[in-house]
Amino acid sequence: MIKHIFYTPFTGKTPHGDGFTSQEWYDKRAILFEQYTIPSLLNQTRKDFIWWLSFRPEELLNKTTKKIAHALTKSGIPNIMSFNGTMLTEDRAVWHNVDLKERLEVCLPEVKKMVGDAKYIYETNLDSDDMVHKDFSKIVQEKKFVKRGALYMKRGFAYNTQGRVADWNNPISNQNYTIMFPRDVYFNAEKRLKYLDGFKTHEEVPEKFNAEQLPDGLYCTVIHGMNISTVWQHPFREKEYPYQDEQESILKDFYENLH
Repeated sequence: MIKHIFYTPFTGKTPHGDGFTSQEWYDKRAILFEQYTIPSLLNQTRKDFIWWLSFRPEELLNKTTKKIAHALTKSGIPNIMSFNGTMLTEDRAVWHNVDLKERLEVCLPEVKKMVGDAKYIYETNLDSDDMVHKDFSKIVQEKKFVKRGALYMKRGFAYNTQGRVADWNNPISNQNYTIMFPRDVYFNAEKRLKYLDGFKTHEEVPEKFNAEQLPDGLYCTVIHGMNISTVWQHPFREKEYPYQDEQESILKDFYENLH
């Protein structure tokens, strides 16, 4: 039995390592999350997944966190919100890695309660402003477990909130990768970190794991002007789709609330 977990590091991960640019950033990110990322997961054809979202401890009592929690509850998606920082090895805020094992040991038992008796855990990284194709979870869960297996994508789409859609091609691996874990490894912080072997960025997936590339068109990066590193004028952007019918034909597979 496989359990699919979407993992979203909501705050705590930025180029500066503080993960909280400003309250304005957090407020706007929460709006984008509710407009695009939640509808994307609600749109999944296979719904037996869990959503784990991590925040810094400082966000526990933030008014915007309460809005995020309300939106998640309203969605009905099984989820857990943790407040011990990012739960992955960082390539920029490397000082967060010092106590990662201890922080994982605090959070993993709570995640375990929601997973049930699954033998394998497939964890997909999903940023709080990203979308995945409606069949994404179905495709992921149909993959046979491979030790140190991973799934990655290169070609997808980008949606500019100013009303523009284009092909997007990361020549190595985009950020919405999936790692396959045996149960005993996933829930044991020490074994988990040894299994990941220093993995710290999505561009390492093809070389560091027994990785399989998924079909094109399964992710959509949302570009909104407050992205950490993604901008519309980017070498990854390729063919643009200027007509409304073309845009809607693409976006309907990612979320239902077309704007």
